[in-house]
Amino acid sequence: MLVLCVVASAGAALAQNFGDADRYFGLEWTGGERRGRPNVNGYVVNNYRMRAANMRLLVESLDANGKTVDTTSGSVADVPPGGRVYFEVPVKQKAPRYRVTITGWDWRDSGQ
Repeated sequence: MLVLCVVASAGAALAQNFGDADRYFGLEWTGGERRGRPNVNGYVVNNYRMRAANMRLLVESLDANGKTVDTTSGSVADVPPGGRVYFEVPVKQKAPRYRVTITGWDWRDSGQ
């Protein structure tokens, strides 16, 4: 199941602004496993003309009714302009569904 849910920020250099997030980023994810341990994995897509660095992710494990039963965090070091970058965040146990949100990042010039 792929779902789009983005809460992110946009602005100059280190400024954070939590508006129009879906205009800058896309997210897709699914539950998975690596070496028998559950995780949430997917891609962050940067639709903006600046590099996003130090991206922070919040992963919520949801029960069958959509209630949050656990949270964990992850990060993506660098998402270039127009780039699509893979992420993988370990979770404590499998859940029926997950929600991933971007909780922050720093804008960088593409040359940095």
